[in-house]
Amino acid sequence: MKFPKFTVRDMVNSQHELLTKTLHLNRIKAVIGVSMGGMQTFQWVVSYPEFMDKAIPVVGSPRMSSYDLLHWQTEIDIIRNDPGWKDGEYTENPAKLVLGEIAALLLSTPEGYNRQNTTQQVFESLERFKAGPAFDANNHIRQAQAVMTLDVGDVFGGSLERAAATVKARVLAIIAIKDHAVTPATASDFAKMTHAVVLELTSDCGHGASGCESSKVNPTVAAFLED
Repeated sequence: MKFPKFTVRDMVNSQHELLTKTLHLNRIKAVIGVSMGGMQTFQWVVSYPEFMDKAIPVVGSPRMSSYDLLHWQTEIDIIRNDPGWKDGEYTENPAKLVLGEIAALLLSTPEGYNRQNTTQQVFESLERFKAGPAFDANNHIRQAQAVMTLDVGDVFGGSLERAAATVKARVLAIIAIKDHAVTPATASDFAKMTHAVVLELTSDCGHGASGCESSKVNPTVAAFLED
């Protein structure tokens, strides 16, 4: 597999370099990100604590939970165990159907999925999964590995408490209580350590709760940024 490894820290460092060396910005009002962007936001406030006034991680996490690690490793194994992967030298993306099925299970909740899909729509969605994946398979593996190695406390001996103590930005952490894709406990704990404002989303939309509950999210974000 030739596709290079990268980390969430690499993503944030490259973004910082773009802002400072290309756009010549020395400080910004806020960093905001959803899902993997939320993970990057947690890394931002630790890696560059003086660079932003505020930060809003949305359904992200500063470190993956055990359940999260199991989820991501499962996706990696699904790709690598598909005969079509060929050690990354495939001509067509492998494991499209199974990855689509896993995503459908994790991104929603049983209640939300049942509410949004009829039994017929389930089998129609399987056909759509066969048509194409969200990411190139090798990219999917490397993104999963980047997420799995995320730990904003890694330069502090693994201590999230010490990492939190370096945070200077005001933080609004938006978490989804029923999120199965990025489980919320670690983000919630880190938010308490940083004295963050916390917005808990409680709908059955799972990882997509910020969209389902936009009538709650949007005014909260706007008020936080204006304050």
